[in-house]
Amino acid sequence: MAVYTKTSPAEMEKHLEKYNLGKLINIKEIIDGIDNSNFLLATEKGQFIFTIFESRINKDSLDFFVKFKLHLAQKGIFCPHPILDNKGSAIVDIKDKKSVIVTFLNGTTLKPRSDGYYENITPHHCFEVGKIMAQMHLAAQDFVMSRPNDLGIKDWKFLFAKFESKLPSDLWKEISQNLDFLQKSWNFDLPSCTSHLDLFPDNVFFNEAKNVSGVIDFYFAANEAMIYDFAIVVNAWCFDAENNFEEQRFDEILRGYESIRKFSQQEKNFLKVALIGAAMRFLLTRLHDSFFTPEGSLVNIKNPQEYLAKLRFFKSQL
Repeated sequence: MAVYTKTSPAEMEKHLEKYNLGKLINIKEIIDGIDNSNFLLATEKGQFIFTIFESRINKDSLDFFVKFKLHLAQKGIFCPHPILDNKGSAIVDIKDKKSVIVTFLNGTTLKPRSDGYYENITPHHCFEVGKIMAQMHLAAQDFVMSRPNDLGIKDWKFLFAKFESKLPSDLWKEISQNLDFLQKSWNFDLPSCTSHLDLFPDNVFFNEAKNVSGVIDFYFAANEAMIYDFAIVVNAWCFDAENNFEEQRFDEILRGYESIRKFSQQEKNFLKVALIGAAMRFLLTRLHDSFFTPEGSLVNIKNPQEYLAKLRFFKSQL
């Protein structure tokens, strides 16, 4: 989540005329994250999340994202429901951009420290995250639409090329060598489905019992190997403030996942490579954003060094 496109209360009131949500009570910017412009919206009908889609999101994929969330909801996964406008459309234009309003989920996300580290992650949280990921994977098995992962391994070298000239030579060499390793080591013949691919702590809601009460931000969802989706979660949830790997967190995420769906031996054999790949994906996008985020955006630029350290750790485990 982020704020690139500003929206005033008067502009929002005008936009709400397209919906049956009553009058605007309040609109508040949400500045966590890096991808779209997001707002907490209060109207006479309740609370909602209003999203304006920015340049990284492929507008042709919005129908896919909306229908995937609806599919998961019908399977019992707690995720935001898109609100239809008065013409029956979930995707609505505003300021020459596409937007959507979705239902507000109960529960809260874990709160990070000022340095971005989540010190309040417990083993139970990790078990719950593994469990909900497996539930989503099973629920997605009969989703009929498909979308290629435009931030998958086939795209990493193209993304790297956008900023590689800005890097010091030693970092350029390290990333280049790891990209070559991943290209040679990747297994494209693994069980796959439409996957979340961004299940970070700020995208998971918990209730007072620390059980998952909702999952948000499906705008990177794509068809991808399930073990790679799992590897993204391990990268996001299994390191302490000094970037030391937390084995117990990993064990609980795996235990939670396999309480719902067992990984095949082929998937387990690929996990070490998938973990390096997941670290590479977020290292590259964080480097990209550090160079190209527009000035004046209310956005939290996340530290690429975090994922460089994670990449080095997972590479050392081979």
